[in-house]
Formats: sequence, C-alpha cells, structure tokens
Amino acid sequence: RFPVLNHPFSAVMALVDEECRPAPCDSDAQPSIFSLWNLIIRPPRARYEMSHMGPGKFMAGDVAVVRRDFEVVNPRGHTLQCSIFEPHLEGGQEAVRPVVVYCHGNSSCRLGALEAVPVLLPLGIALCSFDCSGSGKSDGDYVSLGWFERDDLATVVTTLRSANPGRAVGIWGRSMGAACCLMHAPRDSSIKAAVVDSPFGDLEELASELSSNSQYMPLALPTFVVSMALELVRGMVQQKAGFNISDVSPRQHVGSSEVPAMFLAARADDFVPPSHALDLHAAYSGEKQIMLFEGDHNSGRPKDVLYRVGQFFLQKFGVKAPPARPGRRAGLFDIGLPAGHSAGFVPMSARNRGSAGGLFNLGDRVEYMSVTKGNWVTTVVVNILDDGRVELGVKRGVFFDLEEQKTRIRPVRVTVESVGEAWHLHDLVSYNSSTLKEWIEAKVVGINIHNEIELDVKRGCFLGADEQQKRVKLLQRSADEAPPLSKWTIGSEVEYHSKSFGCWTPAVVVAADTAGRVQLDVKFGVWMGAEDQDTKIRAVGSEVETTASQGSGEEASQ
Repeated sequence: RFPVLNHPFSAVMALVDEECRPAPCDSDAQPSIFSLWNLIIRPPRARYEMSHMGPGKFMAGDVAVVRRDFEVVNPRGHTLQCSIFEPHLEGGQEAVRPVVVYCHGNSSCRLGALEAVPVLLPLGIALCSFDCSGSGKSDGDYVSLGWFERDDLATVVTTLRSANPGRAVGIWGRSMGAACCLMHAPRDSSIKAAVVDSPFGDLEELASELSSNSQYMPLALPTFVVSMALELVRGMVQQKAGFNISDVSPRQHVGSSEVPAMFLAARADDFVPPSHALDLHAAYSGEKQIMLFEGDHNSGRPKDVLYRVGQFFLQKFGVKAPPARPGRRAGLFDIGLPAGHSAGFVPMSARNRGSAGGLFNLGDRVEYMSVTKGNWVTTVVVNILDDGRVELGVKRGVFFDLEEQKTRIRPVRVTVESVGEAWHLHDLVSYNSSTLKEWIEAKVVGINIHNEIELDVKRGCFLGADEQQKRVKLLQRSADEAPPLSKWTIGSEVEYHSKSFGCWTPAVVVAADTAGRVQLDVKFGVWMGAEDQDTKIRAVGSEVETTASQGSGEEASQ
C-alpha cells in the first residue's frame, strides 16, 4: 500500500518544471521598466501536472505517508490549490502530529515543497504546501511578493487548525515565501517556528538592486534613473495588482515577531544577496539563528542544512521522531539512498568506502577544489557507489572516480592556528553598522570553521569573507586578554551524545567563542559550555562513560 520512493533525493526537485524557478530575463525582452514590473508581479507562472506531485501513498524512511489534496478560498475570493502530506503512524498518532506549512517562491508552486518531504515526513511531521494566489493552479493573475500571500498563508493555517484544533503549526518559506512568513509571523504568535530561506528585507530596495543587474534585466538602468523607474513601477503595480510596493517590507515586521526563526542564505545568491538575511536576522526580535551555506538563489539546499532544519522544527514542536528500525535513524534523508546511507550522518561503525575501496568514507568532511571559485570548498561525502566513486554535497549528481579524488578532494585541514592567521578571539575591530550608518568599535567574540567571525555588537551572526572585507577593519590584535581554554579546537573531529537518538554520533567542532564555548556541526547554532562539553562530547573512539543521557539541556534539536 505504501511504495518506497525509488528516485534519488536530487531527482525530487527535478520533477519541478523549469518555470517553477526564477529565470533571468531574455535579451529580447520588453524594455527594462516593464521587465521590472513583470519580475515583481507577473514572473513566469509555474505549469505542472498533478502526477508531478508523486504517488498518493508512499514510504518516507520508516514512516508511511498519505497525500491529500484540498482547496481553500482566501479573503479576496481566490480558490487556492493545496496538498498535505500526513505521516500515517501506528496507534492513531497522526492526529496529533505537528504540521509545517511551506510557502513557495515568486515563480514557483507547491511542487517546491517536495524538497521538504524527506526532511520532515520521516520525523513524523506533516507537510502542507499550496499554490499562492497568482501561482500554479490557484486563482489570481498576479503575485505580490508576500503582501497578499501572507493572507493566503493565514487562510491555510486557519483551515488546518479548524480541522484539528490545538495542532502545532510551523512555517517554512523560500524567497517570496520567506518574506510572506516574516510578514505573517507577528500576526500569529502561536506559530511554533519559522524557517525563512533567502528573504529580502524591502521590496523597493530589492527592485532597485535588480534594476541595475544585467543578469535579470535586458537593459540595466543607470543609477540616476532608478528612482524615476521605481515610481513608474509603483504606479503600474498599484493599478494592476492592487498593492503598494513600499508596503512590502519584511524589515518593518521583524522587530515585532516572537516566533523562533531560522534564517537561511546562500553565499552566492545574486538575486537576493545574503546581506538581506543578515540584516533581517540582526533586527529580528524573537529567538533566532542563521545559517550561511554554499549555493545560489535557486540551487538545491545542502543536506546538512536541511537536516538542521528538520531538527529545528522537532525542537520547537517539542516532539520526538518516530522510532526507527534497528540499525536505522529516522529523518536522515534515506529516501532513495542505498540501504544504510544517511547523507553523511551515519554512525562511524556503519561507514564504508564502497566495494571498490574508495579514498573516503560516507559522511567524511572534506575539501573540494572548485574550478569555479578557484579555491578549496568545505563539504561532505554524501554518497558512495560500489565502484568507489563519491558524490559531494556541493556537487550533487556528479561522481568523482579515484583519480579525481586524488587531485580534487582532500580531508578537511582547518585548525585553530590556520583560522587564527586571519582572526583571533578578542581582536579589536571597527565595524560598519548598517543600522547606525557609521563605523563603531567592536570585539571578535566568536570564530567558526569557515573563518567567519561573530562580533559583540552583532551577537548570533557570523560575518563571512565578503562582509568582513566591506564592513570590518582590524584595529588591534588581542594580546594579554587570553580567552578561556576549551579542550576542543575548531576542526576537531569528535563524537556527540544525542539524547534524542540515544547514541554517540560523529561531529566536528565548527565554532568557538571567548567564553570557552563551542558549536558542533550537528548542533549548529547551539553553544555548548564546559559542563556540556564534559558530558556530551568525547574524542573519536573514546569509551569514557557519559551522563549525557541524564543531562538537563534541551536535546530535541539533534
């Protein structure tokens, strides 16, 4: 009754039509002013068949899933096409499982949520997706970059709660959907968690940036005519779609939201640059965390990022994943992967190099020589074939043979010393604050494995190389003020005791701060102090007893 999905994880999003992803404007397109108008309210509309949604019943890991399609009517009278993927658990547990509502991008549709199926369903979390008004198969002629879409989201959430009062609800949006989530969250404090991927801070600001971007405009507008062009676009959008682009500003809403939020941003995103997510994260008033990763606006999200998204929702919902079969762990992207493979998050004892004896283990943290970037990029081995070829997280669908592994892949070689060549904890710097519009004095209080730094004036946010170059200047190296010592250094391979899974799992120390705390890749965004380090982190292969399973710390995120 519940067939296992047999296509690989990377093929799930391949079912989405090309029109479901934003595309650069064609060189033979209309004049720039009309292209900008179309980019905002009438991008290419996603066209798809219901067969692209996959079977109505299937297995996601150890969880049987049933998909149900339904309709709702939004406040403007538009009928919205929706689908919900429900975990079918034993003992009637499916009625009380939380649900995440996914909001797609401006030229996408509900198929965009397929990327979240292997993230949430194996964890026993239901997933609801819908075509916003003006998108996919729903009614409406125009999109509004989140302004009216937030009412669509509210309608879907209300419908789900009416059918199952008391059900915990989370929201997950990408691009336009992320802006939609940020503008809706302050209106509904009962939302348990929000994941916002590539949100923009202000529509006028984004439109101004895009108007001079030749990749998305047939003719980039000179700076001195941008303001005039925006006035024309504002009038056209108001007349055609019925909203003012000046009102579409998530930045105006984040200061009043208390919903726990995870911000995601791709470093190479040139459509909505990561600076938007960084600024929104800094201004967000609720509990927050942010993750930057390799990729661009439309690229598939790395599996380790999606893994942490799933654990974030589990933690905020306050539930546990369904028990896995012996030797298996639920919710680790095993849809379509070979038996025993879990995208780099398998116990060390389960690792293998393939029958042909490859150079790397499944789950190894490695560095890949990128021809495009011209340097080494940190990634993870996510798949190994029987002939020894390996697939990397940053090169989905590409398998490297033994010769290529020797020349283009190497173990991670990051240590505290190599990071320290650029930055030291307690370094005194000058930081260009976008909020204060001036340079202010700050101190380096955190460093991670990518040489990104956290400043005391921007807590919870790590600044990458681009941001450092533009906004950080070294004033004075740390000298006498030595940080407290930790037994673990950045780049150390360790094992972490997960209370949720009841076992030790491989991890890497990816950040350290001036309080002697550390972060692990499997607990990204969570600082662990001396007590947690003593009880929950151990050297690889160590047999030292631990009391981690009795610890009082919150463990639901791993």
